[in-house]
Amino acid sequence: MHSRNSCILIVDMINDFVTGKFGSQKSIETVEKADKILQKISNVPIIFAKDSHIKNDPEFNVWGEHALDGTKSSEIVSILSEYPDFVIKKRHYDAFYDTDLDSLLRALEIKKIYLFGISTDICIIHTCAGAFYRYYDVSVVSDLCSSINERNHKSALNNIKINYGYHIINSEKFIKEVNENE
Repeated sequence: MHSRNSCILIVDMINDFVTGKFGSQKSIETVEKADKILQKISNVPIIFAKDSHIKNDPEFNVWGEHALDGTKSSEIVSILSEYPDFVIKKRHYDAFYDTDLDSLLRALEIKKIYLFGISTDICIIHTCAGAFYRYYDVSVVSDLCSSINERNHKSALNNIKINYGYHIINSEKFIKEVNENE
């Protein structure tokens, strides 16, 4: 597959999920690694999908208030803020649901998505479902994903592989695949 039919989709590498309310040392390390990897990539559109909730969002009943649209908490972490070619706001776990993501990907003629972000067991797995139902080919870059709980991270990757038949790859393979297809 030619890289012009591929994109990188990064989900929820935002302040609240890295250093804020749901932040963790693991997420900080994952973002730092993503920065180093993205420096080695060129000629592939980079799309960020970021949690951007409205006041009184029903999701707050589960997680409490977080990532309010227009606040620092919903902004892309500064170390990655220069990378996106496109930014999609999302209010649900699935970056496709009720957003312009599918329309954008179709306009760009994208067939292959390289997906990573936070949290593997919530927004990554649900975005995989959204991609599956829209017939995209997805590779999840496992070492550029993180969860609050490592067991949940591994379980989610396993479920993605089993339920959607998606490839689970590491960042080394990701760089090789993206750059060899230029």
